[in-house]
Amino acid sequence: MHVRAVAFKKEGVVQLHYKKGGFFIFFLAIVLLIAGCSAENKLDSGAADNSITADAVSKIYRACKYPNDDFCEESCCIAAEKCNGEVAYRECDLGTGEWKGGIFSDSECSSGCEAMESDTKEQKQIALKACNEGWKCINKFERAYRNDDCSFGEVERCNSGCVNDTCANLCTPGTFSCRNDILRKCDEDGSDWRYYSACDYGCENNTCIGSTNSSQTQNTTQSQNICDDSCFSVTNFHYDAEGNDNNNENDEYVTIKNSCSFSCNLEGWEISDDSSHKYSFASFNLGNGNSFTLYTGEGTDTESRLYWNRGSAVWNNDGGDTLYLKNQSGETIFSHSYS
Repeated sequence: MHVRAVAFKKEGVVQLHYKKGGFFIFFLAIVLLIAGCSAENKLDSGAADNSITADAVSKIYRACKYPNDDFCEESCCIAAEKCNGEVAYRECDLGTGEWKGGIFSDSECSSGCEAMESDTKEQKQIALKACNEGWKCINKFERAYRNDDCSFGEVERCNSGCVNDTCANLCTPGTFSCRNDILRKCDEDGSDWRYYSACDYGCENNTCIGSTNSSQTQNTTQSQNICDDSCFSVTNFHYDAEGNDNNNENDEYVTIKNSCSFSCNLEGWEISDDSSHKYSFASFNLGNGNSFTLYTGEGTDTESRLYWNRGSAVWNNDGGDTLYLKNQSGETIFSHSYS
């Protein structure tokens, strides 16, 4: 049975007339309209709830780390230092997880710690102590020793990165690895791989092909008189020339000695610094027990004197620098740092 609704306007009011079953259809339309409004209200409510939730989870706090590896999750925390022998407080940046400078005498971090007038100079220094003494990362690959007055001293380079104020280990000390046909050995502090041996028949599974194990490889390479880091030492490093270094380049020099009982052929090797200035050895053999001096300026090479012929200074006077001695494969055999 078909149902038809007829609409007409009477005195400004729209009226519907239904034939057979019109009341049922009208009632059904009202129910559907109410249900639709209810669903829309729920969606609007859900959107508001989602917005509130997003605002809440976007506010994530970090915590500041104490020297004993404990953490503080407050903006003002008990400090590891003392203020005039009493409990002190430090501010924690909850956005970065880093300690802010200065120490305070109150738990609101509003009153700075001040030394008492009656204190001696030494007592005042202790009272106003603001930093924990020890190593601290200053960038991704360097750390410096921080004194208790917050000044920095010696700087150490971390070849595999500085993490939590410690040089990360790149490898396990004493282990071997292959790089192309070069056998490398992890140094004593695990910070870098050092050249160990050139493998005549290739290198696989951390061993020269033809050797059954690392121990055998070690014995074989030792019998081949390998020039490793134990052979070299810096006996004189005159990095600060008299006057302007750039005008007195041959007063900037470094002396390196071969302490091994055999000679080292340095042809194709190079010396570089932290700024990647490079000196390449031509045909040069460093005899056992002998030394050579590398001058930054110009000159004629001899058996014990070599000249960089740069035209400008190399080694830093302030902030320190590192000398790297690398073999013909680019492996760091020996390094020496100063600050």
